[in-house]
This record gives sequence, structure tokens and C-alpha cells, in this order.
Amino acid sequence: MLNSLGRATVVLTVLALPLVAGASGADADGGHHHRGNHELEKVRDATDRYHSIQKAERDGYARPPSGPLHYCIDEDLDTNDTNRLPAMGFHWIKGSLVDGKVDAEHPEAMVYAPTRTGRLRLVAVEYVVPEAAWGKPKNKKPPQLFGQDFVHVAAPNRYKIPAFYALHAWVWKDNPDGTFASMNPRVSCVYAHLNQ
Repeated sequence: MLNSLGRATVVLTVLALPLVAGASGADADGGHHHRGNHELEKVRDATDRYHSIQKAERDGYARPPSGPLHYCIDEDLDTNDTNRLPAMGFHWIKGSLVDGKVDAEHPEAMVYAPTRTGRLRLVAVEYVVPEAAWGKPKNKKPPQLFGQDFVHVAAPNRYKIPAFYALHAWVWKDNPDGTFASMNPRVSCVYAHLNQ
């Protein structure tokens, strides 16, 4: 069993998989007219309070204290973020939610983008399911939400964590690559150094 920090690390690692989890399942219109729009509105209602990181932390979400997942996640997963690559941002993970359950109104992670003022802005949520809790893709279909399959990330992977499934939902910032794309070209880690 993973402790809360271990679960948080697993979830955050999942969130940091820009190349593997690409734009799979993304809708062409950026999600504005997606059939899951009503469901996405429920996600916004459920996560609105997490625009405040303090409230997210009071509810059990935490930023991993060290390692690659502590940093802002962009396409090349480095800490030299001057290249303005599409990014996810920083992840606050609730380890107790990293299990085999999928609940649209209780995402495993909140995703925050760094701004030029040093503030972190809530832009997306991330859903993460460990393969060990769900099953291997050859034996079972991936988890689904909003009519979208989660992306499977096999092990070994560049994050050195067990295999998992993940799905982003850009419910707080428009993503021209699609509501469920992994990276958002309108998010950058350029100002991440203000939050390291």
C-alpha cells in the first residue's frame, strides 16, 4: 500500500506525462460544445473553491515536496523553463483519492499554472487511476469519464513509477488542443521559478 505521500507522488507523476498522454481524446473545438459540458460544469462547481491553494491544502491536496513532480510540468520536463513549451503546470495531489475509483467531482489532482506575478492559477484537474487498482489494458478497458478513455502509461516510464491511467480536464482554462489534451499551449512554465 502506498502512503499519502507515495500516492501523491504517483498521481503527480501521472500528471507529468506530457508526451505520453498527448492529445488523446481531445475534442476539436476546445471543449466548448462537448457532449460532457453539463458534467464538466459539475466539475467546475465541485472544484471552484480550489482556486485557493490554501483551501485545496486544507482538503488534503499537496504539492510533492521534492523530485521532478515538485516542479512545473511542461513538454520537456526540465526545470529550465524559458522555452515557453506547452505545459500542464504545478500539481497538487490528494493521495487518498489515488485508488481504483473514478469520480468526476473528486479529481485526484488540481493543476495550477504559474503567472508572471508569481501567483498560481487553477487551470485544470487531473484524474489518475493506478493500473494495479484497475487492471492491465490487455485485460480491461481503460477508465472513462466524459466519454473519454483515460490514457494508459506503462511501466517502466520516465517517472520511474508503476503503470497508471490518466485524464486531464481543462475546466478552468481554454485549451485549443482540446478539453482533454495533456498539455495546453496557453500554459507555460516560464514563471515557474517564482514558485520553486
